[in-house]
Amino acid sequence: MKPSDDAPLRVGQQLSGRREDLDLTQGAVAAEVGITVTSVSSAERGRATISRSKRPLWERALRLKPGTISRAYRDGTDLEPAPEVEAQSEAPYADLSDHLERTAWEMPLSVEDRKLIVDMLRQAKAQGRSERSA
Repeated sequence: MKPSDDAPLRVGQQLSGRREDLDLTQGAVAAEVGITVTSVSSAERGRATISRSKRPLWERALRLKPGTISRAYRDGTDLEPAPEVEAQSEAPYADLSDHLERTAWEMPLSVEDRKLIVDMLRQAKAQGRSERSA
């Protein structure tokens, strides 16, 4: 597809739809991206184009494939959701009663990356225990 003058409006409508599909508020997206609710609203209404530096943050917040927002603005293509890396019914790898493990598990990363972080937290905790007992 070729870009058109209405690209910001088309992208904005898709962003709004994706946010609603994920049951997120504009405030939640704003907090995740580090912008104001007014900025989210402006982008969703097509009144503002998302800056290149903020696009990866939007993509993480809305669980979109990296680069999909730039492609949508440039080529008029549809936004692409990121592939689901974990079934929702699976028990999480992290101990959700542990604040640090829960925080790591809730990060918008792949399951493999989250497992790696949880493993590092566990190793650091074990190392701290062994140093205290020595």
